[in-house]
Amino acid sequence: MDTEHIRAVLTWMKTTDLVEAVYKKSGVGFALSTTDAPAAIAGAGMPASRFVPVASENVGVFQWAEPGKARRAEEGVEVAAGDALAVIVSGSGAAKRVKAPCAGRIAKIFADAGEAVEYGRPLFLLEPRP
Repeated sequence: MDTEHIRAVLTWMKTTDLVEAVYKKSGVGFALSTTDAPAAIAGAGMPASRFVPVASENVGVFQWAEPGKARRAEEGVEVAAGDALAVIVSGSGAAKRVKAPCAGRIAKIFADAGEAVEYGRPLFLLEPRP
């Protein structure tokens, strides 16, 4: 599959509410993810989600906090915009914080300590608060 076909699939994905697509056939394939999907499909009659997804921006190992710090993220806990929810530790040992994009309540957690995560993998769902 050439890059023009992949680009066409990515362009199409941006017109849907898909955030990830994986294709593999005869050992050849690709995985695409996007966070540019619209909140709702125009004219589809479906409401926009009340949740804000928080996805991994790095590849590495998911940890609840930096060494020596307490875990803050639990389902049902209120967080402020910018609060550190977890960290992703890369192969080089660098830890990148996963931050809350908005104030709200942690509605769902999709990862646990020690799990390998890829770029774009959903980690949390937040229910925003005004």
